Amino acid sequence: MKPKVNLLFLPVLLFAGFFGGLEDLCVFFIAVCIHDLAHYLVAKYYDVPIEYLEFMPFGCKMKMDDSNLEDHQKFFIYLSGPLTNILLSVILYTLKAYKIYYFSLYNEILFANLCIGFLNILPFHPLDGSVIFRILLSKVLGNIRSTKIMFIITQLFAIFLLVITIYSLAYNIYNISYGIVGAFLLVESTKEKKNILIRAMEWEMIKRKRVHKKNQIVKSERICTNVNSSLKKIMSNFNGNRYYFIDILDGSKYLKTITEEDVIEGIIRYGYDGRVRDLLN
Repeated sequence: MKPKVNLLFLPVLLFAGFFGGLEDLCVFFIAVCIHDLAHYLVAKYYDVPIEYLEFMPFGCKMKMDDSNLEDHQKFFIYLSGPLTNILLSVILYTLKAYKIYYFSLYNEILFANLCIGFLNILPFHPLDGSVIFRILLSKVLGNIRSTKIMFIITQLFAIFLLVITIYSLAYNIYNISYGIVGAFLLVESTKEKKNILIRAMEWEMIKRKRVHKKNQIVKSERICTNVNSSLKKIMSNFNGNRYYFIDILDGSKYLKTITEEDVIEGIIRYGYDGRVRDLLN
């Protein structure tokens, strides 16, 4: 594992120290480190390769290769971070309520862990909740459709936050925190949408291959399409609980039968603008 330090780490610390916000920043930094430590420990338990750990102004960012994980393994890895923060908040609150233990910054640490825990459980990219949401929804709709729905929900919520900010500014309420969060979610979801969808397609193929290796029965379905049809349009008909064969026609002439893996590989290779004829070349 390669440790990295974000370029903004030192400038933000100096800025916070100069304006008197260093204490709050350190509290949230510790809470986020606890969050990512939980991810790291569960990932190591499942022998997941950790590519790097980056120290950022507001905590840590861990990059891992989760492409070969089972759904339940991925679920527990991404749930471990927010769940640890929430459990720690409950423990701290209990100790305080029964007057067992208390110290300076106690309330701030409790609040920081509670915020980070519940924030990361929300189903918005790039939060942990987006992965948890996709895993649960993919049981019904498959990885590709659930990923698309997750991005739609994220962008609608981001726009909602931006609208609230604009509305509040119009009435001289100068609180731009919602707008900052909304802009962050909108930029991140737009920037990563294509890459995440491609990874979802690859993950869908891996899952299907595992099913076949286990000799499990999967219901199949056939689709007839024209040689000039877009791969994106064909894929929109896929359901996570079916295996698809696609019969390709040129007018009324039968050309070839391809599988859903061919379609997904075609999108990965040629993009969403790819056509069926590209697969025949």
